[in-house]
Amino acid sequence: MSNPTDRIHSIQGISYSPTPSDDTAPPPQKYFDSDFTNSTFNFIWIDSDVDDGRGDVENLAAIGVNLLHLYDWSVPPAAGDKPGPYQRSHVSFLQQCESFKVNLMIPVSNYFLTEIHNGNGSTVKTQIAAMLAEFYATRGPTDSLWSIGNEYDLATEFSVDDVVQAMVYLVDAEQTSQIPPDQLLPVTSPVSFATGDMPDAPGIAAIKKLQQAIEANPSLGKAFWKSRFIASTNPFNDGAYLVKYIDSIFPAYYPDLPFFFAEMGVPIKPDSPVTNETEQAVYLLDQLMATKPRANFLGRCVFQFLDQTAVKTGSEATFGINEYAGTFKEHGVIPTDYTPGGGQEYPVDDLTRKPAYQSVVTAYKAP
Repeated sequence: MSNPTDRIHSIQGISYSPTPSDDTAPPPQKYFDSDFTNSTFNFIWIDSDVDDGRGDVENLAAIGVNLLHLYDWSVPPAAGDKPGPYQRSHVSFLQQCESFKVNLMIPVSNYFLTEIHNGNGSTVKTQIAAMLAEFYATRGPTDSLWSIGNEYDLATEFSVDDVVQAMVYLVDAEQTSQIPPDQLLPVTSPVSFATGDMPDAPGIAAIKKLQQAIEANPSLGKAFWKSRFIASTNPFNDGAYLVKYIDSIFPAYYPDLPFFFAEMGVPIKPDSPVTNETEQAVYLLDQLMATKPRANFLGRCVFQFLDQTAVKTGSEATFGINEYAGTFKEHGVIPTDYTPGGGQEYPVDDLTRKPAYQSVVTAYKAP
């Protein structure tokens, strides 16, 4: 029987955080978190010929995107129930992605890892079980993967042990739900490109620490590492360095471990190689053409779908391949029985494609 990791290949992904333009940091109560990939906000991502949605999933699939890197997944209700307070249903979003053959990095976010670290593991265990039940009840995109946190190696609110504990909760939920082995999804946990105590090998020290913690855990062990784990790092280097990393640096430590870039892109900022949108597009295309899948390298996710000017400032807000156009396609309405925000509007913003958008089209639609 093949491993779950064998199903993941040729990743042409994008980090997808479709924030409405009236969002803020911290978010207004009607939003309460950063998850907009649920039925409460369906006009953002549902296909354009259904209720006049903006069609994000459809549009991304049309340019060759086959994986969405998500960062937040609100706690879903029990199967068949309506969302309770601070819950969101993702059933329609999962169905949308499946219909366009777009897979997902389903996130157990840093928030959940912080809760584990703070002694609330029993609650998180129940929440992870609800996420798993929602995915399998919906029969979501079958070549997806679980993503446990983001850049644990830079975090101060949680540790590698909390990442591993979340994996244990996931395995417990799979066993309780009796998920067949051939339906199990691979698992990743993106790490930064920090060098740690290995100055010539970014990300490797953090991956080694993950490996040690996973293999030492009696509920996971070497079998989990070998059959379920896919490594992922977040580089923002130029194409020449990424070629070196893919072809020689990473394989020197892990010649057989599958890996991909969970975030890859470049900000616009003064006194840097990228000071405007045109230069950003050139830099991104260089990265994309250098990171075509080969050997044990599975591909990359562009960071990110949309400039995050509603919730971030400075260069952190400039990574997107789209930006707000300043006009609205329409205003959606949060269902009246949802808490919080029931009955309130949210903007479904028109988007302007930055030059970097064409870089993704060139790389992902190339034969």
